Amino acid sequence: MLPRACGPTLRFAQRNRAHWLRTFATATELDAAIAQATSDPYRRVPQAVVMAATSADSRLYVGKGGYARLPPRPPLNADSLDETAVPVSEHSVFELYSCTKLVAAIATLQLVEQGHLRLDDDASSYVPELREAKIYRGWTTGGELVLEENRTTITVRMLLTHTAGFAYYTHDPAVLQIADALGIRPMPYAYGAKKTWLTEMPLMAEPGARFVYGTSNDWLTLVVEAVSCEPLEDYFQQHIFRPLRIDDMSYLPNANQISMAHADRSEPNRPHRIRPPDRMSETQHYGGAGLRGSPASFLRILRALLRRGELDGAQILRAETVDSIFHNQMRPGTQQESLEAYVRHNIDFTSGNGYGLGGALDGARLRSEGVGDELTWSGVANTFWSIDRKRDLAFVVFSNLTPFGTRHIRDLYTNARSALRRGVGTQTGSAMSVR
Repeated sequence: MLPRACGPTLRFAQRNRAHWLRTFATATELDAAIAQATSDPYRRVPQAVVMAATSADSRLYVGKGGYARLPPRPPLNADSLDETAVPVSEHSVFELYSCTKLVAAIATLQLVEQGHLRLDDDASSYVPELREAKIYRGWTTGGELVLEENRTTITVRMLLTHTAGFAYYTHDPAVLQIADALGIRPMPYAYGAKKTWLTEMPLMAEPGARFVYGTSNDWLTLVVEAVSCEPLEDYFQQHIFRPLRIDDMSYLPNANQISMAHADRSEPNRPHRIRPPDRMSETQHYGGAGLRGSPASFLRILRALLRRGELDGAQILRAETVDSIFHNQMRPGTQQESLEAYVRHNIDFTSGNGYGLGGALDGARLRSEGVGDELTWSGVANTFWSIDRKRDLAFVVFSNLTPFGTRHIRDLYTNARSALRRGVGTQTGSAMSVR
């Protein structure tokens, strides 16, 4: 007799037993990978949710392990965790960090579709502060900051594709020194943030010269607010979340948000520090980070894009706009080379052969056609997502663990991606497993 949990797969098995065996094996493999990754929540992965869908199947796979909330310190008896900790689910609310960038891209492209702006517009025509952005040129021998006037137009496309020249302090240490010299803080998402923390920070590269991962998407959403005449939270709710029937994604504080775990990379055997998530700005919201939401809801966004902009009767983008998202935006030369160098040194979950309108691109066609099959990115607390059009597959692998890319979560993502790709094979639309 088949396990009861595999009922959805059984129906498909009656039509195609060979494919059922493959998908059942994939589900078993994924369940085992999640169980291994979360077997010690204080030293491995505190919680993990893996979900996958196709254009026709909203729940191709759902698997989860670990806890949404944990005691600050490991209990003497690990078995007692089930009594004191809160299990994670696909509806648990995670800190999304840079997953926010995909939503910001959708908002921008909606306004482009409506004719309210163009990707190659001068962004300073919507956000005048961009005209005052200076370029960092170093320090004098006396330790004075050297800033130069910027004479290059910063376009909406540059802000959308991280080629404007603004950098995160986590990727360019000079940003910390500059912020200190200017009397501002280097991260605009923090609680109590002021707009000047973003607008007074200089460019770290000539606009358009190269890929620089940083606050460009934050400037981008100042454009969205200016054009739409709506605060970012309101715009996202009205034009993206409500049409997709998402009610748990927001910039606003959520009492149900899960705990954040912090691993000690220098001492891997030390238990993670478990604490409430950091408070984020409650007044000024940006497209680079700050959203909170569930894996189930984020998968709905991915599935809408997989279905070329439509989900359950709601069309959030036109099909041709979604197609454009998968076109590499990096010009040959320093833009393309700097993207590949960034990926080589900072992330290993994609080849980084291209960057589209919302994430990194992967796939064999990039070199010859400039079109990616897979669009992917992640938040810094290890919230990975992927839209693979070649395989008709969208999936998420979510945890809330820092730092980014720790071994156990990286291994889980790699195993999940490989297993899901094998599982869908050439035939999709059947449930693998629903836990």
